[in-house]
Amino acid sequence: MFHSELCDECGDCLVFCPYNHYEQDRARQEIAQLKAGGSPPIVGSCITCGACNQVCQSQANPFDLINERQEETGALGVPQEALDRFAKLHELATRVEKGEPGKPVVNLCIVGAMVREQLKGPLFEGLTVVEGADYFCSVGYVHLGKPSLMAKQALPFIKNLSSLNADEVICFHDDCYAMLTSIAAQHEIQVPFRPVHLFEYLLRAVSSQPQKVRALGLKVAYQAPCASRYTPEKDHYLDELFDLVGVSRVQRDCEGLNGLCCGAPLMATDKQKASEVKLRNIADARTHGAEAMVFLCPMCFLNLRKLCQENGIKPIFITELCNQSLQQ
Repeated sequence: MFHSELCDECGDCLVFCPYNHYEQDRARQEIAQLKAGGSPPIVGSCITCGACNQVCQSQANPFDLINERQEETGALGVPQEALDRFAKLHELATRVEKGEPGKPVVNLCIVGAMVREQLKGPLFEGLTVVEGADYFCSVGYVHLGKPSLMAKQALPFIKNLSSLNADEVICFHDDCYAMLTSIAAQHEIQVPFRPVHLFEYLLRAVSSQPQKVRALGLKVAYQAPCASRYTPEKDHYLDELFDLVGVSRVQRDCEGLNGLCCGAPLMATDKQKASEVKLRNIADARTHGAEAMVFLCPMCFLNLRKLCQENGIKPIFITELCNQSLQQ
């Protein structure tokens, strides 16, 4: 949600943008045009990563304003076919696999088919697992320039999770955690259970069996999904988890605030630019000595897996990393 009263039109958000190169004067001009109701070039060239929200010192959320203009104008140019494919996710069958009473719920959102195998083994034993249309957070609509559709789905999503009567809901999909924490708060929606990020849960689960943990001794790069920019405060769990399983995180240029997306938000509108972003990302990891790239988002994993392998970097999902550490 954009806070016009907090925006001082400094333009720093656009100057920082990892994908568009702005001088300060031009950045200030375009921010002023946005606030005045206009649609300057950034509306069409923004790739919807949300970095400008994270870098804004005033916490005005400039990306949210850009995203609103994208919906009003259609400037993002997302093909109708891509919009229709995304809408079909609301037709996915809802699945509820009951676990042991008193244990948390883990929500797979709409990525169940991609990650269900990751739940096998002791890390998720006894948990209730839910997925499908009823548990779809819809945060991905921001990448399609349709933020109003995300906002529309927020309350039904939270009510469906609330009906499970769980004290804690573990978010396997980072988008869901963003919705249940940052985005719900912006829309003044109460969440009557505790959202637990996957990092926090994995740290808790692995820490509970220290006698089984072995150090993996890998140098890894971490690929953060765009949704993580809503909730950077939880990233310390990942650092603690890496320490616990004995991997070292290489200090690369494209990381943290300066991180690059996986290219997926660009695939529907500019495949050439998507390819360039992916190549920059992988080259940076390789240059800084990464032996593996660790993923949290299933889409990031699918989008970068092949390129990692072609460059001698092992792609590995965060849950797989933890399972490897626990294997004797």
